[in-house]
Amino acid sequence: MGQSCALLQYKQLAEDFYAKGYEVRTIDPDWYKPLSMQIFKVPKNAVIFGFSMGAVLAYLVAKKYPCKKLILASIAPTHTFHQKEFEQFLSTHMEKELATKITKDIRKIRVSLKTLSTPSVTFMGELEPMTRGELVPDHLIPKTTHRITKKYREVIMKAVS
Repeated sequence: MGQSCALLQYKQLAEDFYAKGYEVRTIDPDWYKPLSMQIFKVPKNAVIFGFSMGAVLAYLVAKKYPCKKLILASIAPTHTFHQKEFEQFLSTHMEKELATKITKDIRKIRVSLKTLSTPSVTFMGELEPMTRGELVPDHLIPKTTHRITKKYREVIMKAVS
């Protein structure tokens, strides 16, 4: 939430995918708009990757536009958000009315991989809280928190190769 593909951890991951022969297109969400309003079309042969709140957006995109593969890394647990706490957090970055709108939008999103026609793979750091409901990760990255570390990238690259 609030991060950009220009951050080093995302640039390094993009370079890893590029080195594996993928065409990489980075898309920064507009964090001042509800995620459900930011769904974009992708080709059927696309592989979509998202991290944290970006993984929620990636899920929404793949739900509407089936593609080759969906990679969800450390997906934000939208089903466990405490609306008031999250709204307070967002209010430090934007108008309260907008924070309320975005929080309500996120609370409505129910991620269920069972409803997708797109094959998916999930990743999570071992040191992240395990409150993801039905989204038990396919790959647990040892000694990793909610950040794309070198080890996280290595596990992703090995799993998608």
